[in-house]
Amino acid sequence: MTTQVEAPVDERIVGVLRQLGIERAHFASRNLGDWRGLTVNFPDAIASMTLVCPLGFDSQSLAPLGDRLLVFNADRGGATETIDRNLAGLPSAASVTLADYGYPNNYADIGVEQGERIAPAVLDFLAGVGSANSLPSVSPSIEEGEVDDIYFRVQGSGPPLVLLPLGAAPAQWDPILAAFTERYCVITLTGPVLGMVGSLEGRGRTPGYLSAVGSLIDAAQIQPGESVLEAGCGTGVLCRWVARRTNRQNPVSGVDVNTYFLREAADIARREGMDDLVSFHEGSAEALPFDDNSFDVVFSSTVIQRVNADLMLPELKRVVKPGGRIAVLGHAHDMNRWVNLPLRPDLKTRIESPPWVDDPGHPQGCDNASLYQRFAGLGLENTRMFPFISTFSEPDRLQFMQGGILPTLNAEEADEWRAAAEQAQADGTFFISTPFHCAVGAKP
Repeated sequence: MTTQVEAPVDERIVGVLRQLGIERAHFASRNLGDWRGLTVNFPDAIASMTLVCPLGFDSQSLAPLGDRLLVFNADRGGATETIDRNLAGLPSAASVTLADYGYPNNYADIGVEQGERIAPAVLDFLAGVGSANSLPSVSPSIEEGEVDDIYFRVQGSGPPLVLLPLGAAPAQWDPILAAFTERYCVITLTGPVLGMVGSLEGRGRTPGYLSAVGSLIDAAQIQPGESVLEAGCGTGVLCRWVARRTNRQNPVSGVDVNTYFLREAADIARREGMDDLVSFHEGSAEALPFDDNSFDVVFSSTVIQRVNADLMLPELKRVVKPGGRIAVLGHAHDMNRWVNLPLRPDLKTRIESPPWVDDPGHPQGCDNASLYQRFAGLGLENTRMFPFISTFSEPDRLQFMQGGILPTLNAEEADEWRAAAEQAQADGTFFISTPFHCAVGAKP
């Protein structure tokens, strides 16, 4: 089975509903890429939409929902002010502020941290909006299945409620699932095209990103039969790619602290017939669950900004064998990106100049050129250190980016952005170039 299906995500979600005999449902989501297409292309399928501290926002696509929209916001930090400002332009929407809660990043376990507040507020909202948008009670005979790489699980009976991924939260909706299944037919959607799993899987198949990771792997000079570890493997997309790139001659292990990612990684590897070659383990890059001198090559990509870098790097050295190689690729948030859109110079400069990252990561993480000094301090041999610029032209990369950019712009700037994006897509000139820092060295 391939994870490269051409149908857009919104069509696949509607395909799940159709397989279950459902025309219209309530939806709850967090990631822009999961819900935006539905609001634009399938508004009639949406009885209501709940967004939990959304990652990306598009007021224009949400406006037609009117009072069928509920948005949870934090009371400080992150995107709090941006979401509040955009909600002001959606006067009919309902909103709930999670008091004493900083805006959660993509990896926050929001269902654990705020589930006791979120569940009753969602139920109250659905009860109210349901009176004007009543849905028939359903109890599908199908309990689980798959449609175009979207995996679904059905629990309970009642009006249909579709739960899309809750960011990269390890527990996802599980802490509050029972509250929903008491009153609704809950359809939980997962798989390699949704949420952060979809983002990581999609990025891990793009030529731009693989050109950067490929330069890192080439510098590590993996030999046939050598064991390989990826620290912070996420969904395992790079583990599988390395296994294929080395002609299935190397055992590849992945380790990640996120249990949601690990479940998805194991499932995707099994479905792709690679579970005999790729294995996954729970553990932190700051304290790897392996003995000293366990692997021939250890690599990591875009993880070092999410952990304590000064704990992670010695751990990579500890678990690699003498003569083995360590290879690290990190974001370069100290360098400009390039967005090839016809924008006026001042707006283009603002969008391209750092800081342009939406998720700041770990306070002791590394997302700049200090990687080189940190790497030099490991006492490795035959080190190579270099920046790398990756270019992405995929339409979903533009959608992902503008989900974070549009809410920060005023009305005039947002109109200019949309016009520029439409023009660039029409004439095929859109691309974004993103910088990375890379370092490779051998353990003495």
